[in-house]
Amino acid sequence: MRNNTISNDETQPLLYPIMSTDDTTTPALTKPPSGRWRRHLTTDIDRTHADLVLIICYLITGLLDSSSISIWGSFVSMQTGNTVYIGLGLAAPHESTRWIKSGTSLLAFCLGSFLFSRFHRFFSPKRRWVLCVSFAVQFAFTIAAAAIVTVTGKPKDSDATEWHVLLPIALLAFQSCGQAVTSRALKYNALTSVVLTSVLCDLFMDADLFNFKVHNRERNQRVGAPVFLFLGALFGGFFAHTSFGVAGALWMAAGLKLVVIVLWLVWPAKPRAVLQHPNGLEN
Repeated sequence: MRNNTISNDETQPLLYPIMSTDDTTTPALTKPPSGRWRRHLTTDIDRTHADLVLIICYLITGLLDSSSISIWGSFVSMQTGNTVYIGLGLAAPHESTRWIKSGTSLLAFCLGSFLFSRFHRFFSPKRRWVLCVSFAVQFAFTIAAAAIVTVTGKPKDSDATEWHVLLPIALLAFQSCGQAVTSRALKYNALTSVVLTSVLCDLFMDADLFNFKVHNRERNQRVGAPVFLFLGALFGGFFAHTSFGVAGALWMAAGLKLVVIVLWLVWPAKPRAVLQHPNGLEN
């Protein structure tokens, strides 16, 4: 006579079987915390609304460039101005050392672009841990520059080119390009945070500039970029006239870098693609 009871094998779920003992049934097996954390870090982030993080980077750029101009007379992010300073300096190299500081910034920026881009390209541009490591390096370099300025203070001679002048310039310029590379990795090419002229040009070329009835995301991005850069420069100027000095602006920029790292850690992951099988089941 056939047994009416269903075999234990037939009652098991198709996926993730329940482990049972003689008298109790334990919950389904789950991955250990380390495995979940590893999976979290190795997923690509969802680039939707990631432009908001890049707008914050304009605030950082404003802080850094306003500080570098006031203390060293050269830019660490906007390399167009540095290129002009280098040209003027080479025409009369003995009149000022600004071209040396601008050249240091430009070379460090180019080196940083070379390395950051290959780092993103090799491991995966939008991978969560890649973005976190990128901004962690930027954070560390900004901290190092802020520490040097805090300890050594503002140079008494505007033409000084000692190590405590050139090294923080190089550190800040090297890390600045990391933001630009991130904008390329997330495919927000207009939000490099190191160029503003083209952003303003595209903003005022927009045919729907004053059409507020439609959601114009690109226009909103182009409005946010100069506004946040201006605010960063304004805060940098305020710091320069307080007891904190320019070092305070650099420490604030470092703090914002840390905020961006945290944002990448908690940012939503890219939705997984659902594969439809011929039998109608989803994977």
